[in-house]
Amino acid sequence: MTEAEARAALRAFDGVGGLEAWIAAQPWRQAPSGWVVPEPFQGWRFRVEPAPGGVRVSAFMGKGDPAVWIVPVRPGRG
Repeated sequence: MTEAEARAALRAFDGVGGLEAWIAAQPWRQAPSGWVVPEPFQGWRFRVEPAPGGVRVSAFMGKGDPAVWIVPVRPGRG
């Protein structure tokens, strides 16, 4: 999956009140298994990784376990 395909999947999905679109619009940095969003959102930091059938989003705040969800790729969009 390319960065452009991951961004398109995030833009097309509205599962957390527009958060995915916000993530898609941010600058990303390459990471070993995907990308990181360097700018936090209300204290949360995000990692985006390719996953079977979609994009895995991991949200981190502090030292606790991350919140993780899958954003599916719509057919015909990657």
